Amino acid sequence: MGKEIEPWFENKEDKYKSRTKKKKKFWKDKEGKELTYKEFMVRWKDGIQKITPLQQARVQVRSTIIMLIGILAGIIVSIMNFSKIWWVTIILVGVFGFTFIQWVGLMQKKKALENFERGYIG
Repeated sequence: MGKEIEPWFENKEDKYKSRTKKKKKFWKDKEGKELTYKEFMVRWKDGIQKITPLQQARVQVRSTIIMLIGILAGIIVSIMNFSKIWWVTIILVGVFGFTFIQWVGLMQKKKALENFERGYIG
């Protein structure tokens, strides 16, 4: 009973160190310099603002293709369980049609932007 229980920290400095938050560096730039969250967000914002319309259209086309594949897989699965979830099949068929039309429009936009960059008219 004569022994005192020692705290988990050795001295008061260690106690206060555990309470202070250090600025963590999460990302590294091309030169290997570590970036804070705030520095990263500033650079990310600048990069996003420099995206060309053609780059945006290309990403949209690829993303829409991925969505079409997912919707088609959903239609196939819902047809396999048609008696229980017939209403999901109806919804997915409608969404597939809408997304397909969206993809066609994006393809036309992409082609027009590619022609514009090459200097073609019409």
